[in-house]
Formats: sequence, structure tokens, C-alpha cells
Amino acid sequence: MTNQEEKKEQEEQENNEATIIKKVLQMPEKIMVKNLAEKMEIKSTELISELIKNKIFANINEYLDFDTAEIIADHFGFTLEKSESIAEKRKLRMKKYTGPGAKKRPPVVVIMGHVDHGKTTLLDKILQTNVASGESGGITQNFSAYQVKKKGELITFIDTPGHEAFYSMRERGAYITDIAVIVVAADDGVKPQTKEAIKFAKDAGVPIIVALNKIDKADKNIEKVKKELAENDIAPEDWGGKTICINISAKTGEGIDELLDMIILTADVEEIKANPSDTAEGFIIESHMDSQIGPVSIVLIQNGTLKEGDYISAGSVWGRIKRIENFSGKRIHKATPSMPVTIIGLNDVPRVGSFLLEESGRLSAETRVKEYNKLQTMEGPVDKVISTAKIKELVKSHKVKKLNIVLKADTKGSLEAIVQIIETIESETVAVQILKMGVGNITETDIKMCHSSGAEIIGFNVSSSPALEKFAEKEKVEIKIYKVIYELVDEIKEGLTLILEPEEVRTDIGIGKVIAIFKSGKKSAKKVDMIVGTKVESGKIEKGSLIEVLRNEEIIGTGTVKELQANKKVIKEVKKGNDAGITYEGDIIIEDGDVLHFYKKELIKRKL
Repeated sequence: MTNQEEKKEQEEQENNEATIIKKVLQMPEKIMVKNLAEKMEIKSTELISELIKNKIFANINEYLDFDTAEIIADHFGFTLEKSESIAEKRKLRMKKYTGPGAKKRPPVVVIMGHVDHGKTTLLDKILQTNVASGESGGITQNFSAYQVKKKGELITFIDTPGHEAFYSMRERGAYITDIAVIVVAADDGVKPQTKEAIKFAKDAGVPIIVALNKIDKADKNIEKVKKELAENDIAPEDWGGKTICINISAKTGEGIDELLDMIILTADVEEIKANPSDTAEGFIIESHMDSQIGPVSIVLIQNGTLKEGDYISAGSVWGRIKRIENFSGKRIHKATPSMPVTIIGLNDVPRVGSFLLEESGRLSAETRVKEYNKLQTMEGPVDKVISTAKIKELVKSHKVKKLNIVLKADTKGSLEAIVQIIETIESETVAVQILKMGVGNITETDIKMCHSSGAEIIGFNVSSSPALEKFAEKEKVEIKIYKVIYELVDEIKEGLTLILEPEEVRTDIGIGKVIAIFKSGKKSAKKVDMIVGTKVESGKIEKGSLIEVLRNEEIIGTGTVKELQANKKVIKEVKKGNDAGITYEGDIIIEDGDVLHFYKKELIKRKL
């Protein structure tokens, strides 16, 4: 074998090895385009470009099935493996809870639906009339889970955000829930957010009950809504399907008793169980830092019994429980399966969605947290914010204008939701740069940071004192606080729109032919001033129009219509088929027979 042949064989071997050694990624049955790009650490535009080459036309917020994603990922040097679906994980966890000693537990019901379809109104109405005995009147606005009693049976409700971009929060809600109630307005029908809620519930493998709300409205169209549901693979029972649909009015209370009865019936069919004697397990569904009492977390207990004095771990934090409160703020000494409770005693604010586990003691808790943190260090940061590769690249570019903000929210869950929405805002010329974000009220440090960086403070469900507001005014820092997340996001989008450079748009309005020269121009002048006779061959000529001068079909110069005459009268416009006298000012001397293209240029405010 010659040296050349050996070299060729070695190159082929290296190429084969490069082909074999590929990074392995875990992926569900379906994945959003932008999420796949982030997993592969490439720009969304690169991924979309490759999809187009394969005749797949999808934007960053659309989903790819596993087979499609596998083919595309292979091009970028990745091998995909199917990860366990939410439904599979949930099924395995629930199976574990049904062993010896398992008992019936209250169903955990997630309320989902479009932001304007009455989800919150429905939950409020249920709480007003059915809240568990002795708990009425103490419910706090920040609590996102509640328990009600119907015919002696407890039901746990979890409220989820209504905005379409709250992907992970809704997904988490579907993962920990037993039954999904999807609220659809009878006068509005199935919306993109409704479809998203249906998808999450189906992915989680939980029973769906549809609450057809606003049946008290005159313009309701129940049959139309049912048709739309059937088109989205949610066929109502009276249409020959399996989905329970209850007509309700969250405003008047009509149908709510029937809805609760159906939830209890569905829970009985599902045989929802847990073992209160097991080691306590649960999920952090909300968390924040209280200035007086420290880290506060809302936990949904899934199995076992959590007691005051227990050592626990929750992701990257651990602690010993000093106090347990139920959803109305009443102190209790233990929490049983399906119970949403507030716990105090962790050493830091846990990440929302963290798995809580009862530990045998302090050493066990600390050891588990160390192992968790070590794993996260290997895999990447736990709290990843503004992680879209494209946004990071744009922010570094001098071509991009940045909207600098300091973001403050009442809880980690709210903060997470807001950041996720900001990540979906895509633009080639503007970008949001979060200089600082955190949980808690606005501070003097926040204001000082904004003053030095030209940023503004955006807050959600937080407050600032009159003294801080005066200080902000002095430092010329704007503070904007919102109670509704999508209004906050709209404000950020508006801020980005304001710093967008306006787009110059050309509009062609007419074509004319020079038929006479009434006043010749002077070549020595910086600008030529002429009066020419023109026949309007198409469109029209307007005073102030811009002109392109064409000779032998080539553009040789430009100018402006300074004045326009017809029949010796000064006018504003001349239409097709008519002659006009044009006072021309431009950079070229016009000749008889030249063709003039008339157009306008406008600066149009761009939108994201």
C-alpha cells in the first residue's frame, strides 16, 4: 500500500469516526423549533434554514415530531433519543403511590383555558360557595392552589396562567394534576391557548372535562364550540365522543355544582390514591423571598405526610420545616396527599417545579443537595435566563438597539413566566437585555443600577415606597408596575417598538413622458431647475413627488416635483391621460423624450 493510499484510508476512517461519534440528546415525542435549536446550541435561523431545505416550513413556535427532528438533528451532528413523556413519568409515579397502605386521596384538578374565557372567575365562584369548611375569607391572592369540599369530598384546584407563552408552567400543571378542566367561552370558541391547554392535558394523559362557560350570554353558540372541540380531537359525549362537557356560567354559578359532581365521579373512576404513611414527596408550585420570614414555598404534597420539624430537600436547597400553613394561611402541623401548603424553613428560595423530598436528617438533606448541584454544574446552570442563542448574539452586536430593563416579580414562578415570554420576542434590530432580575420589592440598588445604565424598572405584583419613588424621580429612572403579566409583556413590546428604526417605504404613483422643455436648466448649478411639459401615461403626478429620470431605459438622475400646473393653474395632482407642466429640481438636465417615474417615500413605524 502506497503512502497516498494509506493517507486516504486514514482520512476515510477519521470521517467514519466523526460520523459515528455524535452528541446524544433526549427529546420528547414533539418539540418546539426554538427549543430544539437551544438544545443543539445553534441559532433558530440556522435550524429554520435547514428545515426549509427539507421542504419543512415551520416558525420558531411550531412543533416538530420526533422523526422530523431526528433527521434535522443528524445534519447538525446530534443523535436524538426519545425521553419519557409526561404521561409515562406521571403513570410510573402514580403506580408507585398505589402500593400496600395506599388510600383514596383528593383529586388535583388543573384549570386551563384562554385568558379571557373566565378561568379565574370560575375558580373564584367555586371558592365562594364550596371552599373547605372554616377556610373562607382567608385566601391570599398569591396562592395558586386551593381546596374545596363538595358532598364531603375534598378537591384540590390548581390555577395556571392564561397567557399562551406560559409553556413550562402549564406543562408543570399538567404533570402534577389528575384531572384537567378546560374552560372555553361559549361565545368565543376554541382559541390557540385552548388548543395548547388540550395538548398539555393529552400529553399528561389525564382525563379532560370541558367547562363551556358564559352560557348566560345572548350570543353564545354552544354547537359551534362543540364542533371546534371535535375538530381538535375533543369529541363531546353528545357528539358520540368521550369528553364530558358541562354548560356553566361562572358569573351566575349555573352548572358549577354539576361540574364539581363530574370531577368527583371522574376521580372515583380513576381510583386516585396515595400512601400517607410513606416518605413525603411533592412539588414546589410557587416560591418567593419574604423580607421578614425568609424563603417561602408553596408545595403540593403528592405522597406521604409532611410534618413540622421534618428535614427536606428541594432541588438546590434544603432545610428543616419550621411552619406549615394551609392555603388560607391557617397554621397546621402536617400536610397529607393532595394538600397545597405553604412551608417555611428552607435555606434559600427553591426553583419552581423542584421535587421536594422528606429526608432522614440534616446530613441526608445536605448530601442530596450537593449531589444535585454537582449534576447541574455538569449539565449547565439551573436558572437559565434569556438563553436564546440569537438574542445573546444580537445583544452583543452594535447594529442592535437594546431595551435595558431591571425585572422584579413577586414570585419565582411569575419571573420564570415573564422571562419565557421575553425569550419568544424575536427581532433582527432590537433586543431586550435584562440587566438584573429577582424576586421581591423594588430597592434603591435597583434604581441606582438603572440610573447608571439607562434602564427602566419593570415590576410584577411588587411595590416601591414613596421615598423610593422620589429617589427614582431624582435619578430620572422610570418604574412601571403591573398586576397582569400579559400587560407587562405588552409594555416591553411597546418599548421595543419605540426604539425600532422606522422603515422607509417607496410607493410608485405614476409614469410620465417629457413632451416639451419650457425652461432649460443650468449645468453649472448644484441643482438643476427646469420646467418641462409631461404626458401622464399611467397613475398620477402629485406635487412633492420624487422623480427618477430614465433615458434609454436607464436611470440617469433624480429630482423632485416642486410645482405642478395644468391649463395654467397651479394644482396638487394630474391623472393619467392629461398633460402637466412640472417645475423640476434635480441633479440632471432633462431632455425631450425622457421618461419620468414618480414616487413617494414614507417612514413607516415598524412593529415587532
